[in-house]
Amino acid sequence: HAIVCAGLYPNIARLDHEGSGYALWHKDERLYFNTSSVNASKKRFLITEKWVVFDEKFGTAKRTSVSATAFVHPLALILFGTNVIVKHTERLVIVDDWIQITMAPQTSVMLREIKKQVRSVLEKMIDGSNTREIGDIEMKMIEGLCKILTG
Repeated sequence: HAIVCAGLYPNIARLDHEGSGYALWHKDERLYFNTSSVNASKKRFLITEKWVVFDEKFGTAKRTSVSATAFVHPLALILFGTNVIVKHTERLVIVDDWIQITMAPQTSVMLREIKKQVRSVLEKMIDGSNTREIGDIEMKMIEGLCKILTG
């Protein structure tokens, strides 16, 4: 689902577990799974199912729904988000001013630095002219991240 996250970012929603139900939010906007979504009929979600990527958002007079949804790992949000802020004392990572992920400060700083390296390697790969500058260590980093995000 990480590649779907990369393609659909910033269409991200947060699933909050509320008692016996749940609430879905995109920033401050309350969302609902469209009735055609496989997730609309689910009554319970795993505690790890917190972040959702969606294809489109559409509204009616009563509510705003999202379709084609998939759950994504928080690491994908950190890697594909634009702005990553680490709040060390709060053990919190804030992505793009609203996505809040609880994480050990050392881990979050490491991920922020890996994000910079990944961006640099991907820019070289996309550009095509600098692919010879990509070393074995950088390629192993990309391969390792792919394994983490797909495993």
